[in-house]
Amino acid sequence: MNDVIIIGGGINGLVAATVLARQKLAVLVVDQRDVVGGGALTTTTARGFKSPALSHSLGPISADVVRALRLHRAKLEFLTPDPVLTTLGASGDTITFHRDHVLTAASINRVSSHDAATWQAFVQTMQRIGAVMAALNRRAPPSVDAPTTADLWRLLGLGRRARKLGRRELARLARYVPIAVADLVSEWFDHDLMQGALAARGVFGHRLGPWSAGTGAVLLHRMAEDPMPVGGGVTMRGGPGALAEALAGMAEAAGARIRTSARVARVLTQGGAATGVVLNTGEEIGAHAVVAAVDPRHLCLNLIDPADLPPTFLQRMRQVRGRGVTAKVNLSLSAAPVFTALHGDDVPLRGRMLIAPSVDYIEHAFDAAKYGDFSPRPWLEVALPTMNDSTLAPEGQHVLSIYVHYAPRTLREGDWAAQREPLYRAVIGALAGHAPDLESLVIEREVITPEDLETQWGFAGGHIFHGEETLDQWWVSRPLMGTAQYQTPIGRLYLASAGTHPGGGLTGQSGLNAARTIARALKRRR
Repeated sequence: MNDVIIIGGGINGLVAATVLARQKLAVLVVDQRDVVGGGALTTTTARGFKSPALSHSLGPISADVVRALRLHRAKLEFLTPDPVLTTLGASGDTITFHRDHVLTAASINRVSSHDAATWQAFVQTMQRIGAVMAALNRRAPPSVDAPTTADLWRLLGLGRRARKLGRRELARLARYVPIAVADLVSEWFDHDLMQGALAARGVFGHRLGPWSAGTGAVLLHRMAEDPMPVGGGVTMRGGPGALAEALAGMAEAAGARIRTSARVARVLTQGGAATGVVLNTGEEIGAHAVVAAVDPRHLCLNLIDPADLPPTFLQRMRQVRGRGVTAKVNLSLSAAPVFTALHGDDVPLRGRMLIAPSVDYIEHAFDAAKYGDFSPRPWLEVALPTMNDSTLAPEGQHVLSIYVHYAPRTLREGDWAAQREPLYRAVIGALAGHAPDLESLVIEREVITPEDLETQWGFAGGHIFHGEETLDQWWVSRPLMGTAQYQTPIGRLYLASAGTHPGGGLTGQSGLNAARTIARALKRRR
């Protein structure tokens, strides 16, 4: 008999499996795909190219996860590209963001001396504010109805930490959380390229534009995960799938078992508690507890008998906003593309490239999604992972990974089967002004739409973060008020995906927080 069944073998599921297995629990991980990893997959094409299927960079992985799992002992080579990102302007201007803030300021100075002078102060201020939010992320949220003494002490400590910011920065924290990210960045910077590069991070993955209220909080949340203002773009040799393989190995070494190609059709319950799962083959697998490391909406709306959940809870879960707007394009190339604005300098290609030249450009792209269409001029984040890891492609050839915004899950006219090719043409068109030779280099291509994310990966609504990370869906309200401590109305059925606190990208923090909470709960029941 299994102690715990974990549904979903993504990063959070594997982290939770390792932690629980080390507590001497009998853990079984079941995943619908033929390989674990979820959003952290490296896929091999027919011609031998290895592409990051979904995410070309990690969250980065949480330092708490690294310490708790002793991940530094695994045979992994993390890659921290420098420069981290170059943003491309419509008129050939560029800004390159380095890990060294002095080098970044020098690059900014080419387009704006004012913005260059402001950069260091902006970074320091945002990192101090982000550190307060990061402290929230490291623990399960407190119970709203019955906070424990430990919860109250942690909140008191957080309050003291916030007070150390000083009056000026504490006021900024209070003001930045509800405002639009466009307003936030315009307070610091004048140049369109600067504003666009920073605003893009505040709306990445969400059905929100830079003028949407609350996107300032999203940018702060991102900097709590990764203090690089434009994101660090951390990955590893072998692509993100190497991390999934390492975590799976650690889970199995701790005693967990992993079954792939095992799609869960339903969660079994008896007497108001979870007792196991039924696979789509009809096989029943029993357990003392079930942990869903999948989108909470997918779990509650598709894998549980509606009669097992309170009607009000089901209604609230249906109202969780998670409308996917991100598509992914993977290209196998015969050679590295030439970006004309770089004038032959291939150093920036080690980091990511951004086509989001202004706040207005991003907002206009969002306009299309608001009315049920993909943007004909999308904003793109582009990575060439083979510049840092030549093992991902045959010698002299390359892999190009492209995040595409905005591409809504539900289209006003037609469907994604008909719009997949037009979306690809829009992406190539957006890149053509910066890399004119790109299309002639394409050997293979893959277009992943939000519909694919829902039907093939189980992301409800095609949302890459399992729900928007707005103020009303954050901390004690993620995914819903009353479930933030990773529990559900069904006894012994728990949550552990990015749809729970603190959410975000591939950090593993949700899986770690959930596993610690679940382990304590199971010990009390024993």
